Amino acid sequence: MKTELFTHGYDNQNEDYCIVTKQNGGTIVVMADGMGGLSLGKEAAQCVCDSIRDYLGKNIDAEDMWQKAFTYADKELRQLSLAYHSNMGAAVTAMMLFNDHFEVAWQGNVRLYISSNNELLQITTDHVMNDGYGHKLLTRCLKGCGLRDNVPHIISPLQEGDTLYLCTDGFYDVLATETAYGKFPSVPDEGRFNDDATCLTIKY
Repeated sequence: MKTELFTHGYDNQNEDYCIVTKQNGGTIVVMADGMGGLSLGKEAAQCVCDSIRDYLGKNIDAEDMWQKAFTYADKELRQLSLAYHSNMGAAVTAMMLFNDHFEVAWQGNVRLYISSNNELLQITTDHVMNDGYGHKLLTRCLKGCGLRDNVPHIISPLQEGDTLYLCTDGFYDVLATETAYGKFPSVPDEGRFNDDATCLTIKY
């Protein structure tokens, strides 16, 4: 398994955060996107990633593992928000990768794609709505105020030659028209990005 991380920061800042760590016979991957309009997006994204990674590392076989991991991260984010006296939030997608399959769970709009047999498929679905004025609003995220009881998660097989793309909206919005050939460019042109953009490529 090979990984490659692309990041671009709008105005030299990037409020995305990503963790890749090997634990319990697999690899934990978490990516979060600090919410625009709220304070300390980078800190919120890091708190969420660290908390989910820590929970999964200690409770890999727990019943209802994903719901509990995200709930734990939401509570940790609340404590951080109180410490900073700020409203904080993040969208997040987390994965456990194994030799022949992966598990993924998410809240918000950090997307996971898979390129397999020359076909690119989006695995996650966005938790967003249109506000009627040309803006998209998150309908689910971590904000330190509790979660619904049905954090979505998927288990899917992997085979040699598959490539996973975990990316934030600043990345996939720009490349939306460039996926007709079944894969993302390996080296994106940073000049095209007008927002935070992060993509982790995982090749099997």
